[in-house]
Amino acid sequence: MRRSEPSPESAPSAEVEVGPAGAKGRATPKRRDTAPRKQPMAAPRTNKEASQWRKAQRQQDGSKVASKGGGGTAKLSQREYREALKKGDPAVLGRRDRGPTRALARDWVDSHRMLSNYLLVLFPLLVLSSVVPFLSIVTLAGFVIFLVEWYFAGRRIKALAESRFDDVRENPMTLGFYAGTRAYMPRKWRVPQVRYRIGDEI
Repeated sequence: MRRSEPSPESAPSAEVEVGPAGAKGRATPKRRDTAPRKQPMAAPRTNKEASQWRKAQRQQDGSKVASKGGGGTAKLSQREYREALKKGDPAVLGRRDRGPTRALARDWVDSHRMLSNYLLVLFPLLVLSSVVPFLSIVTLAGFVIFLVEWYFAGRRIKALAESRFDDVRENPMTLGFYAGTRAYMPRKWRVPQVRYRIGDEI
């Protein structure tokens, strides 16, 4: 007795590739079978390998800064980065130091003698005030004087900036505080570096 063959409707369906002439080929493989499998990254087994891996990562990341021309990135060495920072290159300056108003504030501070140039003297007095209570009053009075000076310095910087630039949004106290934090630093330690001598016109 002959066994009945399954009808085409009941036969299991399979995806097949069709050649240019319409001939059926092999079944189409699934994407998960053809996609390359990611190999797991081997973890460093020793401290030496871990140190080498971290060094390679630092070299790969580098110091990337925006280039002046086409908006790309350029890698700078540590020495080149420090030199660019000293010169006030906008590509390497932090957000706090960017902009023509902040550059003008730095130049104004560098060309003027301020009481804030001696602010560092207050820190030893602040330490000694725990032993000599009278010094705490002197220290507090000194900080108040510096705050007043920062406010008036900020007003002068803002007025000068408004006479030169169209859009000046910073208030006098913000500019004054920025000026004060630069003024108390010794001139050779200021970054960006000093461009004017005391008494020069800016």
